[in-house]
Amino acid sequence: MKKKIFSFLLTCTTIIGLLPTVAFAGDGKTEISLMAMDFREVKTDQQGDNWDWDASDKILTLKDFQGTVAEGVREKSAAILLPDDSTLWLEGKNNEITTNSYHCNGIYAEGDLAIAGDGKLKVKIQSAGASAIYVNSGVLSIEDEVDINVDSPRHVIYIYGLKANKEAVSVTEKAKISFPDDLDEDAVYVVTKNSVDPDSITFDYKETHDKDEEIITLSKADAKKPETEKPETEKPEDKPTEEVVKNTYTISIGNKNILKNGAVAYTADVEPYISNGYTMLPLRALLDISDPNVDIKWDSPSKTATISYNGKIFTIVANKETMMKDGKSVDLATAAEVADDRLFVSLRDWMQIMDIPSEQVNWDSATKTVTLTH
Repeated sequence: MKKKIFSFLLTCTTIIGLLPTVAFAGDGKTEISLMAMDFREVKTDQQGDNWDWDASDKILTLKDFQGTVAEGVREKSAAILLPDDSTLWLEGKNNEITTNSYHCNGIYAEGDLAIAGDGKLKVKIQSAGASAIYVNSGVLSIEDEVDINVDSPRHVIYIYGLKANKEAVSVTEKAKISFPDDLDEDAVYVVTKNSVDPDSITFDYKETHDKDEEIITLSKADAKKPETEKPETEKPEDKPTEEVVKNTYTISIGNKNILKNGAVAYTADVEPYISNGYTMLPLRALLDISDPNVDIKWDSPSKTATISYNGKIFTIVANKETMMKDGKSVDLATAAEVADDRLFVSLRDWMQIMDIPSEQVNWDSATKTVTLTH
């Protein structure tokens, strides 16, 4: 009898371990643990406290769901992770997602994402390198009557790696999304593939500024009035080639501040240094200034960093003189090093990862300063 009871408990434990589990933090709030709320590979319907996952239609329903990610949990990840072509359906007026962890986004989707329903959602982001809504290689649609309010120090919507000329963000029906007005151009940020002209990306929403409340609201765009007279067809003039705007970054040995066009753009928690004649730079800080939401996974036991950047996958192991680039071994100028619990790579090797030609980098030996145009 005891063996049967033990077998039954073991089976229950195994089944529970396969679910996108959460922990309860009290006061009706859910503390999102390390493996919770990740639906990217969940192929069966699941239910939890105030959420429901429809696997066949890839719809996650939140009804007065309040989830919190604690500091140090799910770094470089997100509170909720969804697959491509998924829908976040909102019901109830008290949905809330709060992330207190380093570079932890609110909602992440691996492709096209629609947020629909008639509920409200508040997203609170603590880390300046995270986004309320992060869409990877897809577009975002805010639909129906959803009301989203974002409190974030930087990006509200971040879309990475659009592969073709598309409408990146659209707001339809009575939906709206609001955020602090001091975010300016950082609020909605889109990164395109190298082959895509950034000017070809469009947006379909109306932007309203409320000076008294100090917020910006995105809502359905006004309908365009039909033209009464067809404009005369003119021969197109040759347009001058637009010069690509580049930024100048300055990194100095022994200085944690990284300057962008002369102003401090990022303060690392470790200082660059020189080792065996090579300028060693903190990998995460360098990638952050190029793309704040670049995906870096760090495995401490093996001292291995896996980087997803610009459509390529890089694997760098500390003290190893080669790295893997899309599965192929590539020689490094010098082995990566771990110092102050951070992975450092040489300037030359970082240029390989970023595909930056040597003429865009200058080293001043007198001031021990790297100047990078990118």
